[in-house]
Amino acid sequence: MEIKTKIGVLLIGFLTMAGTATTQILANGERSGLLQTTASIYPSQQLNTKGLNVYVGGYMNYHFDDKYSFRGDIYQFIGAQSKPGYVNDHLQLQAGFMRYFPYKRLDPFVGLQIGFSAIQTNERSERIYNSAFAAKAGLNYHVYKFFYFFLELQYIHQTDPWHARPLDQFMGTGGLGFQLPCKNVRQ
Repeated sequence: MEIKTKIGVLLIGFLTMAGTATTQILANGERSGLLQTTASIYPSQQLNTKGLNVYVGGYMNYHFDDKYSFRGDIYQFIGAQSKPGYVNDHLQLQAGFMRYFPYKRLDPFVGLQIGFSAIQTNERSERIYNSAFAAKAGLNYHVYKFFYFFLELQYIHQTDPWHARPLDQFMGTGGLGFQLPCKNVRQ
């Protein structure tokens, strides 16, 4: 094995073992008061036009209950795999609720969000603002009191500003997220 792979395996193993005692609250499925945040790269496959788009973005998520949270997302278009792509510039803001199904350290979830989108295509130079709707599903794995791994997929529906068709896309991502317990749930 390469040295990078060995270091990565050791780091993950260490965090998992070190987090065993400190994540007792998370291991029991208690999430109320947990604040989570991420930043990631989001590859996106458009459904009505050819091309893979790449976004940079992230979210902030607050668990107001062990099984429910409120989440806000932001995504900024940074490029397309095929040149020239259909999208020239695109910013999305979304907010909504997530439903979790906690089992020990594992958190499968589903959620719905609404928001707005500011889009500029390569066909025209005008920026158009319209609404967007997202349905998402994913999985969180709590490694340590302050860290978790996440994997998610979402379907985003919005209208194309210049054509009579939706500008739908599938967007996915995964990575390491940060979390902070904001209240003591042991009381």
